[in-house]
Amino acid sequence: MFFGYIFSKRLDKESIVFITAYDQIRYLIARDTYIYKNKTASQVIKMISANFSLKTGTIEDTEYIIPYRIEENQTILDIMYTAIELTTKANGRKYILYDDFGKISLKSYENMSFPILIDYNNSNIDYYYSTSIDKDVYNSIKVSVKNKKTNIISTYTKEDIKNKNKWGVLRLFERLPNDFTKAQAENYALNLLNLKNKLKEKLEVYYFGNPKIRAGYIINNITEKDIVNQMIIDECTHIIYDNEHMMKLILTNI
Repeated sequence: MFFGYIFSKRLDKESIVFITAYDQIRYLIARDTYIYKNKTASQVIKMISANFSLKTGTIEDTEYIIPYRIEENQTILDIMYTAIELTTKANGRKYILYDDFGKISLKSYENMSFPILIDYNNSNIDYYYSTSIDKDVYNSIKVSVKNKKTNIISTYTKEDIKNKNKWGVLRLFERLPNDFTKAQAENYALNLLNLKNKLKEKLEVYYFGNPKIRAGYIINNITEKDIVNQMIIDECTHIIYDNEHMMKLILTNI
């Protein structure tokens, strides 16, 4: 279930030992400065992992080339996440960075599916369901690009009229690098709209334990209306006590 390193131990008067251990992600909170050019997020992760003597597993090729980045005094994890986020905005694909039993790994959402189905019509399952448009939800994306030769600033907007009428205008604005073409800028705005123009759904569920399940997996769910949908496991807590194994899962929509 877990491979990591012991960081602290505590002993009480009953001779019970409390151990805190972390996987390799713990080492990514160190700060550093990186300047890189024409690298993919995959290459950035491999480069940093090698510099910090971290073992790597499956690192999918993210393909999108990041032209140039200066990351000054940032945590290693934030530098990796920034590279992944830039890639997602450019190609519309989401990725999971995680420690796979002792190896730093990166996989796209479509390769993180786990074969389990949770049916919330089962009376033995306790769950809480909530929805929100309050954070990181946008139905109007506007980007701008400054022409390097003419210094003229062009703007491009992609919107969902239906959701604007339903939720009001939720606008996200971004300034893009000067080397973006019109086609690239419009594609970027469209990718952002597809990523952000969604009602945020959250499920907190207590379910029978499965030692193979971990945060980052995508699982199938059956709602009260018998609709099958996919959600990603944001948090997974395994609770093992007196030979009983339960899980607390926090899931959000993809």
